[in-house]
Amino acid sequence: MKQQISDLIKSNGVKQLIKYGMVGMVGLVIDMGIYYLLVSAFAVHYPFSSHISAILGGKMSIGMLDILISNIISQTLAVINNFILNSYFTFKVTDNKLKRFASFASIAIMGMVISSMLLTLFIGIMKIDDLIAKAFAICIVAAIQFVINKFFTFKQH
Repeated sequence: MKQQISDLIKSNGVKQLIKYGMVGMVGLVIDMGIYYLLVSAFAVHYPFSSHISAILGGKMSIGMLDILISNIISQTLAVINNFILNSYFTFKVTDNKLKRFASFASIAIMGMVISSMLLTLFIGIMKIDDLIAKAFAICIVAAIQFVINKFFTFKQH
């Protein structure tokens, strides 16, 4: 692990981190923009949220479920964008696209789960504004995902 961290600090790793951050900013704009449109601008309510709330015994409000579903939609669109940009721009690794996308998507799903838990904590328990909570969650998840994607998804053979 020490060697991997040392390799990350070297120039190529730093360049990739900067590019990953730039791609992440584009993804952030997509994620936050779509999230804002769904949650705030259009206040989208999903017809199945009430069914999910009922399954959960009413322990999670329909409004919170609508936020979480909008979060998943916005993140999914950002993930697709980020995979394409990271493949060609950041890591310049375009072989085995399907395998790499499966890895990237799996890591993204893990990130979505963590992000949803953080949103539930920040919004539902700590009462932080939803857009600020979303920004905090994105920063935490992005740091974790960079390390995993660097050493697994976009590892050059």
